[in-house]
Amino acid sequence: MNREFLKNLGLEDDVVDKVMAEYGKSIQELKPAQEKLESVQSEKASLEKQLNELQQTLSSKDEELKTIEDLKNQVETYKVNELKTNIAIQAGIPLELAGRLSGETEEEIKADAEKIAGFVNKKQPLPLKPTEPPVDDKDEGLKNMLGNLTKQN
Repeated sequence: MNREFLKNLGLEDDVVDKVMAEYGKSIQELKPAQEKLESVQSEKASLEKQLNELQQTLSSKDEELKTIEDLKNQVETYKVNELKTNIAIQAGIPLELAGRLSGETEEEIKADAEKIAGFVNKKQPLPLKPTEPPVDDKDEGLKNMLGNLTKQN
């Protein structure tokens, strides 16, 4: 709003002065609110920027945690495999069978190793010595048999 506009409406100078004074007061009252609005908008923009940065940081930390969990799982697997290998060696089980040991605790793995060792380390009896004389020729065996038959008669 300006004075020229009010004068063109046909208002007198003292009325224009009063309207302009009142308008000035209204503007002055709104300035602190305008400044506060601008301040809040600036703070909002700053907070949004911080939020985005924190979300990016959180995302990268989540990826790091996943990597750490994967590494922990690998280490645990290696520990269990090493434990199985050591128990297999102690039980006298071939190392090829160490991976077949089952159990989640050392005691369970040892119990399984003892069971397997009972099967693997069993002493098998040696075969008996043959009692038949060795035969070199098929015909010679028949001749001996014929000779034995004729001696008995």
